Order: sequence, then C-alpha cells, then structure tokens
Amino acid sequence: MTSLRLLPRIAGSALIESLISILVFSVGLLSLLALLTATLKESDNARYRSEASLLAADLVSRMWSGERSLTALRQRFDQRSDEYQQWLQRVKSALPGASTERNMPQLLINDQRQITLTLYWQAPSETERHQLVTVTQLTD
Repeated sequence: MTSLRLLPRIAGSALIESLISILVFSVGLLSLLALLTATLKESDNARYRSEASLLAADLVSRMWSGERSLTALRQRFDQRSDEYQQWLQRVKSALPGASTERNMPQLLINDQRQITLTLYWQAPSETERHQLVTVTQLTD
C-alpha cells in the first residue's frame, strides 16, 4: 500500500526535473546565440579595420610614389584635388558611415611632411564610431 502512495510524488518529481532540464537547456541555447551575435559583430569590426588599414596604406603609398616636396604634397592631396577625391570615393564605398560629415577622413600634412590620416566608420547598428589613425613621416 505504501508504494502506491509514493507513485504520484515520484511522477511529480520527474516533471519538475524535466522542467528544470528544459530551463537549463534553454539558457544554454540563448547563451550560444548571444555568443554567435557577438562573434559576427566583431568579425565585421575586424573587416572594417582591415579595409581602413588598406585604404590608409593606399593613400600613403600614393604620396611616396610622387613628388614628396611639401608644396607638391599639399597640392596633390588637397581635399579638392582629383587624386584625393578618387581615394575618398573608395573610402566612402568601403567603410560604412564614412560619407557622413562627422565620419569624413581627416588628412593633416605638417611643415615637416609628417602625415596624420584618421579614418572613421560607423556601422548602422552602432552608436559609437570607430577610428584608425596612421602617422607617417615622408623623407627624400
């Protein structure tokens, strides 16, 4: 007789254990989805940083390939020059958000021919912008 009384308690216990195991499995699955989302976001950030690095190297190599006097550099890479505008179009097409006024590249050429290039980008889903700063000293 006593074994018949324990049967409902055992069945209720198994139901609770099943619900707990489903809860643990669900939490684990949600954690994996959150990890996957973070991984995809960081993958995009790495891709954009790589693109920015290649674009910066492209502009600096163009500076090295031509005349490197201070006057020539400032003329060739003035924001209105054709060479700079062609490069800028590549930046705008490769980096998200680079076409907005806030995220436009900044190019500074000081009197000692030190080049400071700052590239910005901002993915549509992000509130913070990213940047890459390249500093190069051009010599003869």
